[in-house]
Amino acid sequence: MKGAVKIAYWDTAQGNPPRLVGQIRGTPTIKFLYPSKKNKRTTNKKKIVSDYNGERKADAMYDFAASRMPNGIQRIDSAKDFAKFAAKADKYALPKLLLVTREGRTTVEAKSLSTEVRRRALVGQIRASKPNKDIISKLRLDDWLKDKSGPKTVVVALKGEGTDGGVIPMKKRGKYPKFKLAVIQKFAEKIALKKPYFEDDAAQAILKARKAAKEGAKDAEKPAKEEPKAKEAKKAKKAKKEL
Repeated sequence: MKGAVKIAYWDTAQGNPPRLVGQIRGTPTIKFLYPSKKNKRTTNKKKIVSDYNGERKADAMYDFAASRMPNGIQRIDSAKDFAKFAAKADKYALPKLLLVTREGRTTVEAKSLSTEVRRRALVGQIRASKPNKDIISKLRLDDWLKDKSGPKTVVVALKGEGTDGGVIPMKKRGKYPKFKLAVIQKFAEKIALKKPYFEDDAAQAILKARKAAKEGAKDAEKPAKEEPKAKEAKKAKKAKKEL
């Protein structure tokens, strides 16, 4: 969980804690703070404070923290899900990161990654299952799928729009590295936008160009306006027929 969850300590002897933390009735008290879904896209100021009332054991506290972590992962369980994932990313001109995993649940590292690159890249997760076999093959991960001794989770980035632009695998010296937060974050930062898509110049340029092309296509479909003389001639011809 190192790097995924920040742990802070407050000594009650020095006074009341920040208002955000709320009232402390006794010690030791453990609270978990995470961003509210009601936050506007430009801020994470609103926080939800959750009290921990479980056992004072590492495993129990780990599970509690993991269960409260924000999760921006898009689950992909079929070709249809894969297409939807790509369409959503393309809609906002977001780079596409894919975690292909044998894990039974979404890991702390995966959740943390989705939070770190939120609005700068879209993160999808594909489980190594039969329904996803064709997708995994498309991502050129057949060798990884057969090699059970390799890492349980590998990361690839999709090129271009849609799902057919090719892949960029996260490799170190030709091999898939262990799924560690520092390693995947370093790779993700190379792929992700520098700023949130609504502030990023490159993303906005793509969206504006797409909008202009769409408007141009609509204009091209509209029937051309007739010249005044041709219009008058057409009217005269119609009136003559009626006579």
